Amino acid sequence: MLTLLLASLVLFIMIRLAPGDPIMLLMGQPGDLGISDTKLMRERIEAIRAEHGLDQGIMTQYGRWLKNLVTLNLGNSIQTRRPVITEIGERVPATLLLSFAALFLQILLGTAGGTYTAVKAGKPSDGAIRLVCVFFASVPGFVIALFLLSICAVKFHVYEISSSGGIHRLWLPALTLALAGAPQIIRMIRANILSELGQVYVSSAISRGLSKGLVVKNALQNALLPAVTAIGLSLTHLTGGAVVIESIFSWPGIGNYAMNSILMHDYPAIQGYAVLTVSAVIIINLMVDLTYILIDPRIRGNEG
Repeated sequence: MLTLLLASLVLFIMIRLAPGDPIMLLMGQPGDLGISDTKLMRERIEAIRAEHGLDQGIMTQYGRWLKNLVTLNLGNSIQTRRPVITEIGERVPATLLLSFAALFLQILLGTAGGTYTAVKAGKPSDGAIRLVCVFFASVPGFVIALFLLSICAVKFHVYEISSSGGIHRLWLPALTLALAGAPQIIRMIRANILSELGQVYVSSAISRGLSKGLVVKNALQNALLPAVTAIGLSLTHLTGGAVVIESIFSWPGIGNYAMNSILMHDYPAIQGYAVLTVSAVIIINLMVDLTYILIDPRIRGNEG
């Protein structure tokens, strides 16, 4: 709770200190509203600013916002005038769908790739996969997204660019996020399996006639525990909304919503997104700790 409180305070102040005026962006030019009188325009701007409480001091605004947050009232969007919690709630299912699809692919690619490269350590196939991992880990996610979009949507027309969040549009952004996040899991699982295979108990098991496949399976089980941290961090990034990826693919999730809100300096929307992201980080970290206990009961015994 203290972490969430401090994070919300820092984010609130940073958002308010950022250059740009959301009311000016909302109003546009006087002619756009049929207002030619500059004084009338200024009065209208001040009225809207007062309506959203932006004419008060930063700490006064924060205190009022924090009081409303207790009742899950995130305020109304400056741009749409709709409740922020409603707008975020409409987009959370799309983000969760994309997040878990991408995480599933990351775990699948990471586990398979890490195990394969560990078993084939030192061979050409190991070097080739590691080289591919270095490439995808080095290239920004938006570059991968633009490349796949140009190939699949523009050249071969196997992907539809639209604003819907249907299953038929899920595979390409999920694949993009998986390719960007899988290399870290592959490297970690490979290193952990190689470390396990170097242990004395592995040599003893092989000398007793235990099959190599069973030995690798047991080594993988022990290697998964350190990889849980990487998977948890990846899930944190995904559930917070892969802002750039969702924007590139026009995926109707909270990441795309956050990007549009940032561009328009929509303070309540940005703050609502920030609170959701920080809360997700705290919850996922707790889930990672619980997962440690489920995977390795020895931790539960040590805590007792």
